[in-house]
Order: sequence, then structure tokens, then C-alpha cells
Amino acid sequence: MFTKRHTINNSKRLPLRKVVCACALALLTLEPFAIAQSGATESQGLGSRIEGTWIVTIHRVNQGVTFTALQSFTAGGVTVATGSMDRTPPPPISPLYGSWVHMNDNSYTAAICFFAFDPAGNAVAIIKTPETLHLVDDNNLVGTGSGLACDLNGDHCVDINSPITISGKRLLASN
Repeated sequence: MFTKRHTINNSKRLPLRKVVCACALALLTLEPFAIAQSGATESQGLGSRIEGTWIVTIHRVNQGVTFTALQSFTAGGVTVATGSMDRTPPPPISPLYGSWVHMNDNSYTAAICFFAFDPAGNAVAIIKTPETLHLVDDNNLVGTGSGLACDLNGDHCVDINSPITISGKRLLASN
């Protein structure tokens, strides 16, 4: 058992007022650094200009079909998407997942994939769409892509002659 009682020496404690003042001074000192990190060219304060969510129009050139999709680009190179035609015609497709990389000033490349299912609901292929995207400005992009059918491991891909064109506008948090 403990036989000695521990006491706090109040003479060594800082008054609460001094602690609050020190914290406020630290925040004021750091504020210019926080402002300097979000440049005017980085839309919505994001690290890469493409990061964020885009409302895109996809035109399947050979089929003459156009639809709307949402595609998001995250820090670290992940892209996810969903389209207005993902559930029609049956059978539906899986969610779309992929990767992206910055190529040069305003250009990016992405590969986005989804599972295709047979009428019984069994996954039969991965459809991979390599995309080339170009930022027109901070809030508009254009691009092209093509369709590849791959095995369920994403290998042995063959061109399915399904070119697409892409145009999009950034989904702004303020709208």
C-alpha cells in the first residue's frame, strides 16, 4: 500500500489565464502558414486540381448513348463513380472503383472498373475504362476513354470497341 500522499505543488501550476493566452498566441502565429497552404489555383483548397466530385456527361460514341455520372477523385489517387444508367438495362453493374494519376499541368489519366453480371447475378467480367482527362479550368474538364473487358482478376483485357467522350463540371460545395 501507499504510505506517502502525493500533493500538487500549486506554486508550479500556471494560472488558467496564462495558458489561454499562450494558446491564443500560438494560433495567431500559425494562421499565416495555414492561409499560405491553400493557393488560389487549388480549387476548394484541395491538393490536386482534379480532387473532388464532378458531374460528368458520358457519351458512348458507337452506341449513340449519353448519360450522367458522378465521379470523385480523392487524395492518394483513388477514383469512384456511379452513373445514371448503372441499374438499366438489367442486370445492374457493381459500383465503379479505380485509380488516377496526374500527368502534367492540366492532364490526368485514370482507370475505372466495375463488375459485369450475367442475368443470374454472377460476376462474369471486369469492365475497365482507361480515361484521359484534361482540366479546361478549375471547374470544367473534358476527356476520352475506351472500354476493355477483363477476366475477374482484371487480367487478359480485350478492347470491346466502346469509345467514350467525357465532359464535366465540378460539384461545388457552395452550390
